[in-house]
Amino acid sequence: MQKMVNKFGYQKTKWGMIALVTILSVTLIGASVMAALVYHSYNVYTTITM
Repeated sequence: MQKMVNKFGYQKTKWGMIALVTILSVTLIGASVMAALVYHSYNVYTTITM
């Protein structure tokens, strides 16, 4: 982390880390929601077809 601060400066490093955490959080939340929807749809499908 210190190497990044030395290379890019504190402000760029700070905003880069904030952007990285935000993008990864949105991706994780989106994937979790999609997985929950697929799981729910599969359960509904198997219940109907039984």
